[in-house]
Amino acid sequence: MPEIKMIYNLNDWPEGHVGHLVPSMEVIEAFKNINNNFKIKNVLEFGFNTGWSSFIILKTLEYTTVTSIEIYRFDKAEIGIQKLKDLFPNRHHIIWDDSQKLYQKVLKDVKILPINKYDTAFIDGGHVPEIVDIDIKMCKFLGIKNFIFDDGDCPGILPAIKKHSDLKLINRYPYINIRKLNNNYFLKKSKGWQTGLQHYMIE
Repeated sequence: MPEIKMIYNLNDWPEGHVGHLVPSMEVIEAFKNINNNFKIKNVLEFGFNTGWSSFIILKTLEYTTVTSIEIYRFDKAEIGIQKLKDLFPNRHHIIWDDSQKLYQKVLKDVKILPINKYDTAFIDGGHVPEIVDIDIKMCKFLGIKNFIFDDGDCPGILPAIKKHSDLKLINRYPYINIRKLNNNYFLKKSKGWQTGLQHYMIE
């Protein structure tokens, strides 16, 4: 595995049940560059897992809040939530729900969300076109114009992005696909597409 220097130490952070971002230089710089192009204040995050991405965003972008939507509530996720509360008081919120069901609730009453106005979406939830499409629709309904997709070239994600012709690609930020499992970092096997963060905007 290529030697990867972690910018933040998350060795004691609970490991996810699926893949997750790690705080490598590539990932940190990607969020900084995106923030330079579009000032990120309030993020609506699809897919929390155990909170690695939330931590990275909150640590990297000092004045940002994150609201995470997560369908799978389990012990390690709860640990991640508590760590974020301790480290970043009042800057992280969690909604335990299926984003597809949440969309229907939001259509009826946006006040169920903990923040009045979101400016950025970080989409890394279900990697299925139908799910991603609805997640994008909810964001657009909320007036979000700044979109960050993890693994945006994935065949379960890209078709949904292409359905929304008003989403304009600003930049791709490739990274080495590293995961931590059983207290060890390892390089994930390529699935046939380039991994990375992708920045889109509605102009």
